[in-house]
Amino acid sequence: MSFLIKDKNFYKVLFSITMPIAAQNFITFTVSIADSLMLGKVGEIALSGANLANQLFFILMIVTFGVTSAAMVFASQYWGKDDIYSMKRVITIMLRLAAAISLVASALAICIPETVMSWYSDDLEVIEAGASYLRIIGWAYPFYSITNAMASVLRSAHIVKVSIVIYLSSLIVNVSLNWVLIFGHLGAPAMGVEGAAIATAIARVVEFIILLVYLSFFEKKIHYTFKDLFVPVKKYLGAFLKTGAPVVINEAVWSIGTSVLSMIIGHISTEFVSANSIANIIWQCVWVVVSGMGNATSVVIGNAIGRGEDKETVLNKAKTIVLISAVLGVLSAITLLIIRGPVINFYEVSESTKALAYDLIVSYAVVLVLQSMSVQYVVGIFRGGGDTKTAMLVDVLFLWTVAIPLGALTGLVLGWAPPFVYLMLRSDELLKNVVSLIRLKSGKWIRDITVHFAE
Repeated sequence: MSFLIKDKNFYKVLFSITMPIAAQNFITFTVSIADSLMLGKVGEIALSGANLANQLFFILMIVTFGVTSAAMVFASQYWGKDDIYSMKRVITIMLRLAAAISLVASALAICIPETVMSWYSDDLEVIEAGASYLRIIGWAYPFYSITNAMASVLRSAHIVKVSIVIYLSSLIVNVSLNWVLIFGHLGAPAMGVEGAAIATAIARVVEFIILLVYLSFFEKKIHYTFKDLFVPVKKYLGAFLKTGAPVVINEAVWSIGTSVLSMIIGHISTEFVSANSIANIIWQCVWVVVSGMGNATSVVIGNAIGRGEDKETVLNKAKTIVLISAVLGVLSAITLLIIRGPVINFYEVSESTKALAYDLIVSYAVVLVLQSMSVQYVVGIFRGGGDTKTAMLVDVLFLWTVAIPLGALTGLVLGWAPPFVYLMLRSDELLKNVVSLIRLKSGKWIRDITVHFAE
């Protein structure tokens, strides 16, 4: 394999960014599993209601990720050029967009929660439980979006450890308050799903405060300040939208498509929803490293192009990363199958739901191998390389033309067993990998998209 990178520093940088991001993802995942396990003890209605209510948050999270990823395409290349002035302008655009998007999501959650829930379930009890969750958690969406966007873009400058501090603190606050508010300990009333929402909302505010303290007193590389939020960015906006719009559209359309997959599952059966919730939590256990590497890849590729490295070197770095991700995918799938039994048994749900979750995870493991590579292509290589249009087409085209139709047909019309329906719902992953490999080898995705305007 002549394309393999021999430079040890390449691997050092790749994994020095990957592992802190993976740690952050694991902490975030731990919050999710704590919510899931605790609500699972309340009952399947509470578990399903909160899970489906979080589909709105999922869309917000993904669209915010799209805006952040667009900013990181520029920020990584600007950092490679040591152009802090332009980097700060891009961050300002990102924060303004993230705040605006989160306010729209908040309005939906607070003003029409029952309508939002009706998109995902016909079960009136599930709708009621989810609506009570949305009314509370909606207030925290802006805090989440701004914190997540800023913490993520800092990675472009290899600033990753602060994210661990932010989300570890959030974990402690969230889990502690969950224990108090869901079950009514320490004299508090037992609030169930509403208690989970309050705990999460408070944790989001804590994240935001920690970020502000870090930026004000400890961040020394970029020196982004409150005043930077109000600097003129019009000159950079055109370039940002040209390259960034496909990323935002990509994530928005993809998240809506993935949400449609949840709608399909929700209209098949509440048992399928619960089993899928459990399977998804177990999947996140091993996904944290894979997704962390996807974000690290974007930074590594973007920095390399920004430094002006030759096309062959950048291409070989990308090929090396894909090979690593394939091995990582296989190992992650094996791990998924090993841990499924013990984790499923934590849940106080019906035996039929446990059995369904156990079988469903086999399908998750098969898909995981393909996902581990596709995330490197879409999130890491193509975006980091500035080829955001290809990333958009690869990520959403097959989801909407293949996966959603096949999932609806097999699940809602033909009545296939849930594990096979899930395979159809994720059938786009194979096609994404085939098309991405062809594009990778062409090298046409390698682009310097930065612009600069003097002060």
